[in-house]
Amino acid sequence: MTRADLLALVARYIGPERMAATAAALGDLPARRFEAPPKIVTILFASRSGSSYAGRLLANTPYFNQVGENFAPDQLAAIAERRSLPDCHSAAQWMIGHRGTPQAFGYKAGFSVLAAAAHLGFLDQMLARTRFLLLRRRDRVAQAVSLTKAELSGRFHSNQQDARPVSISDYDADTIARNLNRIERNERDFADFLAQIGKTAPIVYYEDICADPAAFAGSVCSLLDLPVPETLIADVDLEILRDAVSEEWGARFREERPERA
Repeated sequence: MTRADLLALVARYIGPERMAATAAALGDLPARRFEAPPKIVTILFASRSGSSYAGRLLANTPYFNQVGENFAPDQLAAIAERRSLPDCHSAAQWMIGHRGTPQAFGYKAGFSVLAAAAHLGFLDQMLARTRFLLLRRRDRVAQAVSLTKAELSGRFHSNQQDARPVSISDYDADTIARNLNRIERNERDFADFLAQIGKTAPIVYYEDICADPAAFAGSVCSLLDLPVPETLIADVDLEILRDAVSEEWGARFREERPERA
């Protein structure tokens, strides 16, 4: 598929306004090809599905230095400024070279990052060598609760501070239900996106990663035809944000709306 094909496809899921905002955030882009290692993996995920944990585990293998939302426009702009690079294309090339290795490069993506990858030209240039993963949670209610708490507190990652505290009294079943619908819609859209580009992807569940981190990392290495490391350091520098509020909200939502549980 061409760059134009992929831009039109991603626009079907997020709309022309978000696509235009992404293009504006990236600025003028040179018509250059990217240099990238032979193995590329893209983790497609809805918010609060455990992508930070998955990315940190992969970075504990010999093949990745950092697996994050490496093409997010704000990250590219920050790298361009910090490294005195001329544009976001150069910043993306820096990401590939420094966050990947000579063997592989990985990045996480919701549709916003996919839009950026399409605008940059990375998505179409590297599509043939890219393998995809679908990251999900079996407990979507817990995921929707986590997303609702993050929206209220402003804390989406463990290295952030709460903008405001969240208590049991902030419970809102309608907001949790909307976020649950949003998660399910994202999962359907990711599946459709892969079908449209002619790619298959294994589904990986956060709960299974937690139960056996080494098996997850090994499965990604096998997917990329890379030797599976004999050992894996499973410790990652992340704080679990789930707490008593999360448990109370989840239990209450399941009781009030059993059809969604």
